[in-house]
Amino acid sequence: MGERTGQRFGGYTVGAHIADGSMGAVYEAHDDDTGERVAIKVLHPHVARDAIAAERFRREYETAHSLRHRYIIDVRDFGETDDGADFMTMEFLEGEELSLILAREASMQPARAVRMVCQLAVALHHAHAAGVVHRDLKPDNIFICAGPHGDEIRVLDFGSVKLQLETGPKLTMLGTILGSPYYMSPEQAMGRLDVDPRSDVFAQTSIMYELATGEVAFAADTVQDILNKIIAEDPPAVSIANPAYPWSFEEVIRKGLRKDKLERFGSSHELAEAMLGAFGLDPDVERWAGTPVDVIETAIDDAPEPPVLGPPSPRPFTSSAPPVLPTPVHRGAKLAVGFVLATALILGAWLLLRA
Repeated sequence: MGERTGQRFGGYTVGAHIADGSMGAVYEAHDDDTGERVAIKVLHPHVARDAIAAERFRREYETAHSLRHRYIIDVRDFGETDDGADFMTMEFLEGEELSLILAREASMQPARAVRMVCQLAVALHHAHAAGVVHRDLKPDNIFICAGPHGDEIRVLDFGSVKLQLETGPKLTMLGTILGSPYYMSPEQAMGRLDVDPRSDVFAQTSIMYELATGEVAFAADTVQDILNKIIAEDPPAVSIANPAYPWSFEEVIRKGLRKDKLERFGSSHELAEAMLGAFGLDPDVERWAGTPVDVIETAIDDAPEPPVLGPPSPRPFTSSAPPVLPTPVHRGAKLAVGFVLATALILGAWLLLRA
């Protein structure tokens, strides 16, 4: 689908079609004044006629445009096409979504995951400090670019955001839960309204689990079953799927996925610091986010074992032979011997009395 290829609007010339989403299509484009290569996202005609969807699109632009961060997509401009559809322009990224990498490579080695998680933590920390909760974190919304020292992420799609001091129109209709089922927090899965940065922490931890294992944390065949697992169950242990990750990493995952948000890590930064500690690394999240992968790998190999207890081992069996339990035959023999002894005692006493 490239129905807008060749069109000009808002000072941009539209080029090749790149991708389609539920709300709009993304094209390569060029700024007519500067010649800069950009990505342009245009609402589908039927979406553009939906007032709530159009407002959500505008909110996505305003939020992302205000954040301005190295690890968040750089949104540039907003406008309207000649036929009345809203569009926004963004930096043109070369790479692919994290979801495609996971589908192709499954799990990741710890050093690569550490760098990626630290970058995500830094981006979320910046958004949360600005009062923005993403609410729809997932591998599809994390774009991976190739940098000189390893992966460079960009967090995408702020269309589901919650503003902590929200004053605009409510964009969630009654009964609608924003977010992707696999990465929803329990409070989102239950349709509660008390969504805050710890909901993003839950999603961030779910992504960490998938980086380590190659599997989603809460897998099921239906949306309802997925939500039920998120609310009531724990995922399988990471070390079962990938022994390259220590048990201390498992403890970080368990805390990040607590059902009660008050028991989770208080921030994305705190989660990343705990992950670094699990590998014996210092808690400088920003530094590790920009550290080359090979340097991280060496640091992990050289780090002392973190003082974390693993799963309890079964108690050793010390007896040379198991105890013999009484059987019906044993019990019968004991009764017979007792009867004979009692009879002998009675007979002896009778003979003594007659003497």
